[in-house]
Amino acid sequence: MAAYKLVLIQHGKSMWNLENRISMWQAGAVRSQLSLTSMPFIRRGCQHYGGLTSLNKAETAAKHGEAQLKIWRHSYDVPPPLMEPNHPFYNNISKDHRFAHLTEDQLPSCESLKDTIARALPFWNEETVPQIKEGKQVLIAAHGNSPRGIVKHLEGLSEEVIMELNLPTGIPVVYELEKNLKPIKPIQFLGEEETMHKAMEAVAAQGKAKK
Repeated sequence: MAAYKLVLIQHGKSMWNLENRISMWQAGAVRSQLSLTSMPFIRRGCQHYGGLTSLNKAETAAKHGEAQLKIWRHSYDVPPPLMEPNHPFYNNISKDHRFAHLTEDQLPSCESLKDTIARALPFWNEETVPQIKEGKQVLIAAHGNSPRGIVKHLEGLSEEVIMELNLPTGIPVVYELEKNLKPIKPIQFLGEEETMHKAMEAVAAQGKAKK
């Protein structure tokens, strides 16, 4: 019998999702305006896609190749290109008040999934784990690669397996956990199987060049 339960969900669609653009470190702005911040954004933010930020995924796949885009977006330890100072969204991030306490070398210009996991693990260990062990019903709603990082951490997935994992948007993932927080069974989706597969295929198709 499961000792704990954890629910993950990748957020619903934003305007950039609808435009098939690569997201940026901006999602926390709304949270800040709603006075919901309980943890520094630098520890809970999504993956920093560097120079790929704001680019259309299909157009980027056509320019650099679908395989290269997949490596940049989904591989474990290969980071995307750096965000250079002339990038149109460089100042949006570098001058964000939430990062004012960081030195220039502490603020990343891009991140691999490995970097994102290392940055976010303190949030998991210090905030999430204690609440799970208190028996609270924990729901983590996150963006993009952040949920994939949690899945890799929980299941100990290989780099090859995590690269092929596409989590569908808006469909909850449930983990039943032992007392040591190891999953009793692999990832479970809350949704009809056909709907889930279509959603996963849609996520995978985002990085394909238009024919």
